[in-house]
Amino acid sequence: MPTFLSDPPQTVYLVLIGVAVGTGVIAARRQDRKSLVPFAVALGVLLLVYLLDRVGESPREEATRKIYEMAEAATAADGDRFVEHVSKSFDYRGADRERVRKSGAWNEIKSRHARVAVWGFGQDAFERISDAELEIGFYAKAQTPDGQAVLRYIKARFVKDPDGQYRVKTMKFFNPAENGLKSDEPIDGFP
Repeated sequence: MPTFLSDPPQTVYLVLIGVAVGTGVIAARRQDRKSLVPFAVALGVLLLVYLLDRVGESPREEATRKIYEMAEAATAADGDRFVEHVSKSFDYRGADRERVRKSGAWNEIKSRHARVAVWGFGQDAFERISDAELEIGFYAKAQTPDGQAVLRYIKARFVKDPDGQYRVKTMKFFNPAENGLKSDEPIDGFP
């Protein structure tokens, strides 16, 4: 299914809602069958686009879902669950998937009772590199109960693995408070 239908931009919804409201107002004023047909068609197209959006998961939506699942796994300090979404071809500064799974960061998260939150996924933070590769940007914050926090903007590169699933191939961490998006600034202890 084309991405335009499985992950339509908000402007598509805004235009369709505008057309449905406009034709609905005209149909309400005229109250005849001839005016009701365009309203019904506009409503039908809006419903169809909505259903297609909900039924199919676009690559961007799949990557976003997996990042949320990785954040949940990180909060639980579960390296095994985290790497379910990491490709076997993963490479970040020489670290592979197994090194991420066994990282000391999991013990650090667990001992500090840190909670990992992610947000800021937008279609403007998404780039399709090829049919098998995409990049998505988002914010992530690890915060402890005593208020200590680490905030990063992350660009995660996903690759389509042989099983057809998109998984993280590599990442770049940026400190938005200090350097913006100028240079990759790794998180201490990861991986």
